[in-house]
Amino acid sequence: MKMSLQFYSAIKQQQGIGLIEVLVALLLFSGAALGYTALQTYALGGVNDSTMRLKAVMTLNETLERMRANSEIKDFGFYQQLFNVRAIPKVIDCLHSTGCDTQQLAKNDVAILRTRAERQGLRLGMIDCPKANDGTKSKCLITAWHHTTPTYNSSNDSKTHNESTGCLEEDGRYIKGADCVFIESY
Repeated sequence: MKMSLQFYSAIKQQQGIGLIEVLVALLLFSGAALGYTALQTYALGGVNDSTMRLKAVMTLNETLERMRANSEIKDFGFYQQLFNVRAIPKVIDCLHSTGCDTQQLAKNDVAILRTRAERQGLRLGMIDCPKANDGTKSKCLITAWHHTTPTYNSSNDSKTHNESTGCLEEDGRYIKGADCVFIESY
């Protein structure tokens, strides 16, 4: 019995932590850090999306205010033509000339709005609103960004991520994954 006690006392007790414990702790910490980074990246994407939506809504509000201020144009079809033409109209100097008529003011408004929108990564467009309940053809303003165009979806084809897609279905529903906002002009 004396021998077993000596053997036991000859083995020293471990002090501190071992390399395995350090590696396990490091692995857990790095996993937590990667998870936190992934959450922050996801949150940043949400912030970017909400910023673009805010810019889009502000642009739509300014557009409607400018259209209402030019109240002598009763038919918004003229605005629709200006918004949907590929080239941005040129700005006409109304202050240092004989003045501008309502159509020239509309051209100036659209030129200024489209230029500002493009600088912010937005595209403006105007379409006939879907499903007008009272039978009238009201107009809808659309602001789109990323790979979305300010139009209806022209087909039911599935689009890849790099191809552009419309904003709305023919019945007025947003297309899944579309980056756009629309508002009815009245």
